[in-house]
Amino acid sequence: MSESGFGDFEFERKFFVRELPAAAASDPTPALIVQAYLFASDGYAVRVRVQGPAPAELDATPAELVVTLGEESLGTMTAKGPAVGGTRYEAERELDPLVAAQIVGRSEHVIAKVRYSMWLGEDGWIIDQFLGRNAPLLLSEVERGSPVVDLAIPAFCVSEVSEDDRFRNEYLAHRPFGTWAGEYLAELEHRGPTFVDTLGRNQFEGS
Repeated sequence: MSESGFGDFEFERKFFVRELPAAAASDPTPALIVQAYLFASDGYAVRVRVQGPAPAELDATPAELVVTLGEESLGTMTAKGPAVGGTRYEAERELDPLVAAQIVGRSEHVIAKVRYSMWLGEDGWIIDQFLGRNAPLLLSEVERGSPVVDLAIPAFCVSEVSEDDRFRNEYLAHRPFGTWAGEYLAELEHRGPTFVDTLGRNQFEGS
């Protein structure tokens, strides 16, 4: 949720990543996120999330992983609207983490991921490393309190997927990346990387 006077809106851009960058891998406190989508249609979604410190062992189902988070985790419920131009309505409220964990553990459409955080230049970035049926997907995101314009894009960002609905978490919860990864990689090889060019001037690392 934005804290810069825009109310319940988030402003972010998202990118496909091939390998976990060293700056992310050095994060000493990565987070485990397990979240369920109770509803998702036409860009609208209702999500329940449990988040806490990532355990050393991640080879488990989402239902098993959520149990490892325990009482020190954070539980939230979020209502989302369709994304337009890197802006999306998002109203988030806290839940008792034990209640949130029970909801997630009983839900059908669930994803699990490890989130790494880092600071690059003027922006804070995250890398989400998806687990289970969404592995080996890696996505990077940058979020601001206002529209993300004139962005310095790191070299690890292979192609922008901010406007590709297939990379929204609610889509991945219903159609895991592992079931269509080959299709996407062939598409990327054929057309090459693309980046949104309507949000100011993109600045590419090394150019």
